[in-house]
Amino acid sequence: MNHKQQYNKLYQYGVADAFVGGLYKGTLPLKELKFKGDFGLGAPDMLDGELTMLDGKVYQTKATGETVEPDDNFKTSMLFTTFFKADTVITIENPIGEKALWEQISKELKNKNAMYAIKITGKFDHIKTRAFPPIKDEPFPVITSIFNTQKFFEFSNTQGTLIGYHLPEYLNGINSKGFHFHFLSSDKSQGGHVLDFTGKDLKIEIAEVKSFELEIPTDKDFQNFKFDTKDNEALKRVEQGK
Repeated sequence: MNHKQQYNKLYQYGVADAFVGGLYKGTLPLKELKFKGDFGLGAPDMLDGELTMLDGKVYQTKATGETVEPDDNFKTSMLFTTFFKADTVITIENPIGEKALWEQISKELKNKNAMYAIKITGKFDHIKTRAFPPIKDEPFPVITSIFNTQKFFEFSNTQGTLIGYHLPEYLNGINSKGFHFHFLSSDKSQGGHVLDFTGKDLKIEIAEVKSFELEIPTDKDFQNFKFDTKDNEALKRVEQGK
């Protein structure tokens, strides 16, 4: 299958519930991801920062604030990507904040239960991002217990790209529902998970993703991970015929 045939197919390695539950060990080399997409988000091996994939290259924004391009053998614990090809393009010239922009984009997402890849390029008067520090010692803590270790970065008068997705409710837990974006500056020196921003002269490219491929890790940590039970009474009754 060539890249053209794979446009706007979402590939995901790893499961969000397991990742936030402490499965931070990288188990998939980046070189394997480059056959699956050129635009995506992910987590580095042992949670040293954030991964961002743009134009087929993967960048790691570390907890130090440094953004580097790791080699192809560097591993990820979770990453999702697609070969990006926009089917909707809009522009916004006037300054706009994060909340207002999400509201504006939401109006363009006609299929409320679809998956969307979204690329936003422009100027940012202000942008706030974060990255987690490295995790070293087992047993690894759940991610909510290490929020106090997050490193925050504030950038002013910068240009770059927001790389992200809007995913539906039914994927929550496998991934994360709603908007999820990382930032990468034009000079590739700034990045991280996006928390807030004000932008202008924005070009917004939206691609509706048509299919989804999930690959799960095969290591012992994933095999033995205990997921929280999610009961759906209607499904249970259908299964049991009563």
